[in-house]
Amino acid sequence: MVGYQPDFLGADQIVDLPRVSPEQTGNIVRSEQLREGFILDYPNYSVVMNGETRQAFFSAANADFRNNNGEGRSFRIDSRIDVDFQLDDIYYRNLDGIENPYDRGHLTRRAAVAWGETQKQANDASRDSCYFPNVSLQHRNFNQDEWNALERAVETNETDLNDKFNIFVGPIFTPMDRFLQPTPRLEPARIPSAFWKIIAYIGRESQQLETKAFIVFQDDMAIQGMNQVLNNPQLDPFSIYQSSTTLIEQLTGLEFPEVLFERNPLFFFANSRTTERNIVTPQLNRVTPLASNNSQIIFQQ
Repeated sequence: MVGYQPDFLGADQIVDLPRVSPEQTGNIVRSEQLREGFILDYPNYSVVMNGETRQAFFSAANADFRNNNGEGRSFRIDSRIDVDFQLDDIYYRNLDGIENPYDRGHLTRRAAVAWGETQKQANDASRDSCYFPNVSLQHRNFNQDEWNALERAVETNETDLNDKFNIFVGPIFTPMDRFLQPTPRLEPARIPSAFWKIIAYIGRESQQLETKAFIVFQDDMAIQGMNQVLNNPQLDPFSIYQSSTTLIEQLTGLEFPEVLFERNPLFFFANSRTTERNIVTPQLNRVTPLASNNSQIIFQQ
C-alpha cells in the first residue's frame, strides 16, 4: 500500500514527513506490519499514531484535486495496530437516546486522497480515508463549519500551479481539553482543543515550493453554531487561521522539515509583512474546562 511520497511535487521539491519529538517517541504506536515499524500507509496518505491519546500525531497526504473523483465511505478499525490504540465508532455514535455532538472528523480530507490512475484505485482511496487512525473528535459545528471552510479554501486555492499539494494535519491537545466517555467501562477520550494544517505546493507565480500553515481552535465560539465562517464572504480562512510553522511545532511537539519553515511567509510574531497581507496571527482562544456546565459532554449509560 503506497502512502505519503516526499517527492510528490517533484524530484527537486522533497518534503519529508514530520518527526515525533524525543519526549513523545514512547507514545508512538508500533507494529511489525507497519513501514519502519510505525508508519501506517494508506492510498495517497500516511498516519503516525499516538497511543496515549488514541488519535494521530499527524496525517500526511499527497493531494491531487484534478483527479479527486473517488467515491465510497467505510469507517473501520485498522487491524494492523491494536484496537486499544484507536477510538472506534462507539465514541462517535449516540448512546441510549443521548445525542453525541462529535463527528468522525477526517484529518486528511477524503476528497484530497480520493484519486488514482483508475476509477477502482480512486474508489479504494476514498474508502481507505475512513480508517479510524485518520479520524479525530470534532464537534459537528466545528467539523462542518470552521474546519470545512479551511478544507474548501485549500481545495479551491488559486495560488498553486497544478492543484497538487502535500498536506500535513493533526490535533492539538492542551491542559484545557474536554473529555468524552461513552460508558463507565471505557477510557475517556481527549477532545482536541485545536487542529493544525500545513500545505506545500508549487506556486503559480513563483514556480517554487510554497507553504502555508494554519491553526483552527475548537473553542467555545467554534462549537456554538454553524455558518460562522463557512460561506461567509467577509472571512477568508487563509487569513484568519494562518500561523507560523514554529507555533505549530511548539504546540504539538512535532519536528517539521526545514523547508516548511523556510517557505512559510508568516513569521512567529506579527510584523509588517503580516499586516500588509491582512493576516491575523492566531491567539490561544478560550476553551471551557471540563468542570464548567457548558462543557458537560461526558456520555454515560
